[in-house]
Amino acid sequence: MGVKIIEIPKRSANYYLRVNYKGFRKTIKIGTNKKLASEARQKIEAKLVLEGIDFLKPIDRPKVPTLKEYVYGWRDENDQYQIGWFDKYAKKSKKFSTYSGYESIIKSHLIPKFGATHLDEITSRMVGDYVSSKLDGHKSQTVKNIKHCLSAILQHAYVPDGHILSNPCRGVTVPIPEKEKVRAMEDGAEPDPYTWEERAIVEQVFREHFPGFYPLVLTGFRTGLRIGELMALQWANVNFDARLISVKKNISRGRRTTPKSRSSIRDVRMTSLLIEVLKEHRGALEKEAAAKEEKLPSWVFPNKLGRRLNYGNFMDRVWNKAQENTELRRRTPHDMRHTYATLRLLRGHSLSEVSKEMGHASVEITFRTYFKWLPKESHSNIDELDGGNEVKERKPGANENTQQDGLRLVSA
Repeated sequence: MGVKIIEIPKRSANYYLRVNYKGFRKTIKIGTNKKLASEARQKIEAKLVLEGIDFLKPIDRPKVPTLKEYVYGWRDENDQYQIGWFDKYAKKSKKFSTYSGYESIIKSHLIPKFGATHLDEITSRMVGDYVSSKLDGHKSQTVKNIKHCLSAILQHAYVPDGHILSNPCRGVTVPIPEKEKVRAMEDGAEPDPYTWEERAIVEQVFREHFPGFYPLVLTGFRTGLRIGELMALQWANVNFDARLISVKKNISRGRRTTPKSRSSIRDVRMTSLLIEVLKEHRGALEKEAAAKEEKLPSWVFPNKLGRRLNYGNFMDRVWNKAQENTELRRRTPHDMRHTYATLRLLRGHSLSEVSKEMGHASVEITFRTYFKWLPKESHSNIDELDGGNEVKERKPGANENTQQDGLRLVSA
């Protein structure tokens, strides 16, 4: 018989009792009070002697909240209010777009299914069955988002809060149904960049019909910045002397926030034409501000009032109309970014260099996304495979079976 006090995870001050009695094992959560854990161990040892397996009766254990309680807040066994996961973690550590998405998933999917279930009752099998059932009416990416949200909640319930012994979402995968793979191939779900000629047409349309937004479009095509990064760009981030634009902010769901990822915080080089156009653009903004006796707007691409550009207004009043004028296949502003990447790769620019300036987290992402546009020409000498560091010339009449092509590899 043995009853041990353990910490899960180690050195976390979350105390549990590990009971091992005649082959029967059980782990009981106690809390963060080691003295209480010691007292509970003594009670359990006494009950094992007197009652055997009856130690399973409740023994001064903290209340394990339901999923809904843990997310939004609850009162513990001492009637003390505990702040919920959403206010305690999500709002403080996640971007607005992320926790807004979480909030929608929690209300629409997780609460109806797991809301009344205590955290320590949620098992990996339950999560797996739920994921499988969701695939019947939702796309796999939607189901992945639901599972990731649940996993984020339960991970905090595991560490640091210690309500559960492990995260039941770990190991649960979301398969991609074959019909989705086929549909993706049929729909051509891949970048749709402009060609060199099409890019010239788009730029000409903006220069003639929407001249105030020509600098924005040129910047998009020449730097590969996301549309949110373009809208968030300020003059303090444009260094004409160093020929660099420093990407430090992004506009997402109408809010100015950090870029998409850590790697998205980057410096991007400017072409000579872009520098010339942006300098002229700044000069025009300075004249307008001076005429109104105002300061130069901090935004590189402001609206008519000098404030931050609104994405919806830009799409409705500018981009969509310009698309009609080009008479080309309709694209989105994000395709300016795709165009930047594909035209550079077609010119033979380094994949790693393009990846870094686009702000991708890894070269693998760039490779997977733009593999189709990598140069197909091979410039290396394939005949070098016939020799090593040293090559022996062909001997007249040499036996082809013993001396392949008359060449002998001296070293690997």
